[in-house]
Amino acid sequence: MGVDTFQFDLEPADCDRVRVETAYMIARRGWPVEARIQLDRGANRINCSIEEAGGVATSAALALQVDLPEIGNLKLRTTLLPPRDEPYDLMLELARERMRQFLQKCEDWQMYSNSIAPEAWRKFEQARTQLASAVLAPDRATEVGLARNALSAAVQAGELLAASYADLLLHRRFANSVASETSLGFRVDPRALLPEMDMSELGEFGVIMIETPWSTLQPQQGHFDFDGTDRWISWAKQHRIPVVLGPLVDLRPEVLPNWVLNGPRAYSELCKLIWEHQQQIVSRYSDEVAIWCVASGVHVNRLARLGHEQMIDITRRAAVLVRQAQRNAKVLVELVQPFDDEIADCPDSVRGYEYAVRALDEGVHIDCFGLRIDCGLPRNGCESRDLLSMSDAIDGIGRLERPLMITGFTAPASGLGAAAGTWHEPWSPECQARWAASMYGIALGKLTQRGDVARDARVGVVESALWGSFRDIEGQPPTGLLDVDGSPRKVMIQLAAVRRALRRPLGRPTTPSTGFTPNVRGDTK
Repeated sequence: MGVDTFQFDLEPADCDRVRVETAYMIARRGWPVEARIQLDRGANRINCSIEEAGGVATSAALALQVDLPEIGNLKLRTTLLPPRDEPYDLMLELARERMRQFLQKCEDWQMYSNSIAPEAWRKFEQARTQLASAVLAPDRATEVGLARNALSAAVQAGELLAASYADLLLHRRFANSVASETSLGFRVDPRALLPEMDMSELGEFGVIMIETPWSTLQPQQGHFDFDGTDRWISWAKQHRIPVVLGPLVDLRPEVLPNWVLNGPRAYSELCKLIWEHQQQIVSRYSDEVAIWCVASGVHVNRLARLGHEQMIDITRRAAVLVRQAQRNAKVLVELVQPFDDEIADCPDSVRGYEYAVRALDEGVHIDCFGLRIDCGLPRNGCESRDLLSMSDAIDGIGRLERPLMITGFTAPASGLGAAAGTWHEPWSPECQARWAASMYGIALGKLTQRGDVARDARVGVVESALWGSFRDIEGQPPTGLLDVDGSPRKVMIQLAAVRRALRRPLGRPTTPSTGFTPNVRGDTK
């Protein structure tokens, strides 16, 4: 089988601006492919190679982290390129892709008129001018400098476009109505302590997802510890907050107990262990739960090597179990890795969207899907990304014929190293709060048509969005609404303020952009 090679030239200074440790290649239709990627500092070049598909040359794009002062340290991708011996210019191809994505989203969102998002279009025109100048530059140094500027301007244009689109659709969705009580919530690890005091901001969070990590609930085989989960269930019941419980199946190595990690790997034996674990949880909380998260990320084979049929089977088993215990149980399936970064490194994994479609086609009872979005964390797939990429990821999953819940959107209150990246500036409580408010607006600012509803009767794609961590736990990233001491962070205050604004109708926008959603560098207007 042949090998396709791709080369990307950099300036010497750019070798320190890129990270290839978690870089990957993307083939046609967005499929990640296994690739060998190396940074040759001596030649100032990135060398990539992938196997030909069926003996035919494979066009592919390169995705990697890039650090530029104006936009931060973000994971970006190039255009789809054919293999060739002559090297490509990395910064030029990154800029071209960002401009292509901008135009694509303008078409998807019907925002071609520059009067709808004038600031976004102004930035885009700036990027287009600089890219044209880069192509015609008389020397390489000038070309790369202009390409860098074009890339920064194109990313900024995309974020402004995403914010303007969210603002427009938020006013359309809530022009004469208010957001539901469950439109904002939070996710909690059962080990986290309960809040020691009443906080007015906490009243704006109307739904809670209580996690069920296997290693916490069953640290030893046959021995269950439900103390933490019981406390949070009681707290939610006392405050009349509906509970999402789960996931019942989560095979990430970090949440599995050692006796499972070191135990049998045969699918039949693993299923037996999972079934016993699930039965204990479902029988204990069947009367306390509004929505059951039955599976999370089973489409990514980080540990267990599940075949496609086994992924569907394990999801179906969990869905049947909860509906047997609770006839009208609502079933949620959580998708992770919306950018598919780990798919290429995990054999036989499936993209989240394809897994979801197949589960529906196979007749698995699913009432809604969940989407986990982590940003600024030092894990492959969780690095910092721009708002347009985030918005596009939600659009992709939102095409499913089911309501969508953001079951966790997370960013840190402080930097976690180069591997985690940054968004515009180093992560801080203020930056975290701006990102959270922007993402909440983007999530709710999505409309779609489902089933046979009239063309003008569009509904919200995202029913509710949950912040990914309620309170920091010692040794874990600082992502909570509360810090370790229980003091509220600015992210909690900012999200509560945005949610409070949605308790009254917004009315129709009188200008192309009223600025309800936070701009990418400021606070809510």
